[in-house]
Amino acid sequence: LAPGPSAMEIPMPAPICLIENSPAGELQVQQEALRVLAEISHPVVVVAIAGLYRTGKSYLMNRLASKRTGFSLGSTIQSHTKGIWMWCLPHPRRAGHTLVLLDTEGLGDVEKGNTKNDTWIFALAVLLSSTLVYNSMGTINQQAMDQLQYPALRGDEGEDSAEFVQFFPAFMWAVRDFMLDLQLDGRKITEDEYLENALKLKPGSSKQDQPYNLPRKCIRQFFPARKCFIFVQPASRKRLRRLEELQEDELDSEFQEQVAQFCHHVWEISKTKTLLGGHVVTGASECR
Repeated sequence: LAPGPSAMEIPMPAPICLIENSPAGELQVQQEALRVLAEISHPVVVVAIAGLYRTGKSYLMNRLASKRTGFSLGSTIQSHTKGIWMWCLPHPRRAGHTLVLLDTEGLGDVEKGNTKNDTWIFALAVLLSSTLVYNSMGTINQQAMDQLQYPALRGDEGEDSAEFVQFFPAFMWAVRDFMLDLQLDGRKITEDEYLENALKLKPGSSKQDQPYNLPRKCIRQFFPARKCFIFVQPASRKRLRRLEELQEDELDSEFQEQVAQFCHHVWEISKTKTLLGGHVVTGASECR
């Protein structure tokens, strides 16, 4: 049998919807997306992004695709991406592999007001990906921490959490519009040290400390491979409304450098998606 077509031979000029999220909160896999995946015989590297709504997730995914446009960007306060959207591209660093980018609906949308639906979307992003990018604004704060409890709730239901964690992806926290100095106790720290400091637990086991410690325990347990990236604001507030139209020289130079480092790391470090026993996932097996 002749090998199936590579991602290069599958024309995918723009993302398509993989999982539709209906107004009633029902999630449904789209047949067109399954057909695209079924034609990919190469191993896949799956990178998903999740996080609070209106925090610029789609822009980062477009940069991972080496494009200015693709995943749709919204310029209002409303949540823009609905469900989970997928873009399959030739991997920029790994011959014979396909890069599958998944852009997910933002968490915590006040108009939707459905935390259970948020839970399912986040859980799907975790289980489908080999690398999960978690996107938040400003700082690593308690609100963003709380959103990451969802996939770890299963750990309270049984004693199989050690086995469960091997299915979890590598984890990257992207902090957008970061304006603080990376300093702790008078010394400079790295982005990764900033994340690890934010994940420190409060000593003791009082009920008052549980809401603070629980999400941190979940992240530490279920995402042992962690990394942090910070990004300054990419341009002036006026220009942000047309961010995807901006040329490179119109973006803040520090932001350009940070995005380049982020993309390089994702392309180089993200592993091929595998299943239990080390079985390599192809597009065809991902959609079964």
